[in-house]
Amino acid sequence: MPRTDAKRHLGLHFRVRPLLVGFFVSALSLALTVLVVPHVFYSGDYPVLSWFLISAVFGLLMAFVKPLLQLVLLPLLFVSFGLVIVLINTIVLWLLALLFPARFHYDHLIWLVVAGLVSGFLITLFADLFGLSPPIIEGGTAALREEMARAKPGHVEEQLLEAASRGKQKHDGGRSESDSEPTGEERP
Repeated sequence: MPRTDAKRHLGLHFRVRPLLVGFFVSALSLALTVLVVPHVFYSGDYPVLSWFLISAVFGLLMAFVKPLLQLVLLPLLFVSFGLVIVLINTIVLWLLALLFPARFHYDHLIWLVVAGLVSGFLITLFADLFGLSPPIIEGGTAALREEMARAKPGHVEEQLLEAASRGKQKHDGGRSESDSEPTGEERP
């Protein structure tokens, strides 16, 4: 029995589709970044092979290194209103240039910062476009409405509803059966 639960748990958390779509998103965003930003470019004998290889490593760096950098720079992330993400993307591109000095180049650090800004924007855009970003509420607003309709009022809500009904009864001048029943508490 525990073995099947472990397999089910692993199957729920590890899906191949988001991984492949994530690699596609990073490859496409890196290719468009190199096309848009001047002075950041691929080189080598086989540019398409360079693009595939660099995109695969870029996807791995974005999957593993970027979250670690975000965790380390978390206080600055909140203070800078998210501008540290550009720095993190620049660091990832710099690491990519360090790993592939013969295949990925940048002329100046300013162009690498611009490439970090553009790649971050494109990755966010494509991740939202291809459905990598999870929705805030699964099922959208219809599911939220259904859940709110099924929810039972809590203690505070019960007291508010009870006080509102008492106020309405006093205003109407009548009493109901619920007012005559003892509640265990004396009210002034």
